[in-house]
Amino acid sequence: MKIIELKIGGMTCPSCSASVERLVDELGGVESKKINHVSDSGKIEFNEDVISAEEIIAKINEGHYKVMGFEDIENKRDIPTCPICNHSGQLVPNTVFRSNLKPDAFEEINLESKNYICLNPQCDIAYYNDNQTIDSSGLKRVIWFKTSSKKKTICYCNNIDREQIKEAVEIHNLTTWEEITSHYRKKVIEKCEVLNPTGLCCRNTFGKVVSKFNPD
Repeated sequence: MKIIELKIGGMTCPSCSASVERLVDELGGVESKKINHVSDSGKIEFNEDVISAEEIIAKINEGHYKVMGFEDIENKRDIPTCPICNHSGQLVPNTVFRSNLKPDAFEEINLESKNYICLNPQCDIAYYNDNQTIDSSGLKRVIWFKTSSKKKTICYCNNIDREQIKEAVEIHNLTTWEEITSHYRKKVIEKCEVLNPTGLCCRNTFGKVVSKFNPD
């Protein structure tokens, strides 16, 4: 059995927690779950032979609520730092690699290993595991928070960058993810667990960028 803790955005009341639990109940292999709207958290125990953490995250993301972060409870204290800069990393689901890595890099990465994203903006390493690293040359898309990234894409699903958010806020008085993505895209996509380099929802980061241009 495996246990993961999730940070879930968008929950405001007990019925929100219940909605997330109903989504999880549709999956096979889940042994127990505890969703708490007060702490924006979820704790799920599941059988790895039946279902993966990535599939659970994708299922939750089908609804109104979005997974902002997740941790493997058994290994949360054992997350290795980046072997190049020794900075902290974050576990990422393997679902991100096909869409974010160039073919050669995708063929090289070990999907049987736990893979992490380096969170150091100054480090050129994008992903790493116990035995290998992949730098920015192996990426199809740049990681927005890296200093070397010229384009600061915030919503990867809809290809919306920091400058577009600035324009939407300052010129069109739009302030929410829904308003801004709909302004730029006729068909809004939500496939964070595949398209975002972290495998997580961008809404938290998106909101922080909006607040920089709309401090009120």
